[in-house]
Amino acid sequence: MNSNINKAWALIFLFLMAFSFSSCKSKKKVLKAELKEHGFQYLYNRMTENHMNFDYLSAKFNLVYEQDKNKTSLRGQLRIKKDSLIWISFTPALGIEAARLLLTNDTIKFMNRLNKTYFSGKYELVDSLLNTTIDYSLLQSMLIGNDLTQYDTKKYKATIDNGLYRLTIRERRKIKRYMRKGDIRSRVLVQQIWLDPSNYRIARIDIKEKGEDDNNKLRVFYGDYMNVSGQLFPSKMKIEIVSGKSIFIDINFSKVTINNPLRFPFKLSSKYENLF
Repeated sequence: MNSNINKAWALIFLFLMAFSFSSCKSKKKVLKAELKEHGFQYLYNRMTENHMNFDYLSAKFNLVYEQDKNKTSLRGQLRIKKDSLIWISFTPALGIEAARLLLTNDTIKFMNRLNKTYFSGKYELVDSLLNTTIDYSLLQSMLIGNDLTQYDTKKYKATIDNGLYRLTIRERRKIKRYMRKGDIRSRVLVQQIWLDPSNYRIARIDIKEKGEDDNNKLRVFYGDYMNVSGQLFPSKMKIEIVSGKSIFIDINFSKVTINNPLRFPFKLSSKYENLF
């Protein structure tokens, strides 16, 4: 397998974890009564009160990745140590682990166990390869259906939209104390959040970077929230990324547990070849 193909596979796996759009619509609860209007701060507070809160989280998943009408099906395991580590193992249909991904606040590490290749580097390199801007806090929030708690909130409003509460936040900057070392970029996000009025959990998120091409979009749809130790976790995610080309990701989670201590093994052999 040549180096270009290796790089393509590495980026695919990074995409699988990175963001989250699909033309499919999330399921919406049918309400008999009209929704009561609430101000932004009330709704925002209710949303954050219902965030997933844990030290450790683990889950199994089935995933379908689609680009240019080509589909790839995978299954795997997700492990998170809150605000610290995200570990993902990918397994194709044959049942043999194909790849492993480890993310920290500063670095991304990826290894392809089938052809013994790896990648290790800062988020800035991945940003340039994917033509987007990502960070750990955004990825973690997306995977568990929480809001971007490490970003401030300015220029906002609340409305009712098709049976859901919609929060529009026109300017979100990363709080200074969480900025990556040496990162002086002024990143401003424009975000819309749709809340399910039955539980104030997120049903949909739209994100774009202010000033970027309007064709670059990120949407995530959440559905079928399950009770995990008294907290609600989205068992279904539908993801769409538009940045030059459209990428669609459909994820179903199962066997979700929280607060059981976890291991995050990621040991590279000296025989592995660096992709970059």
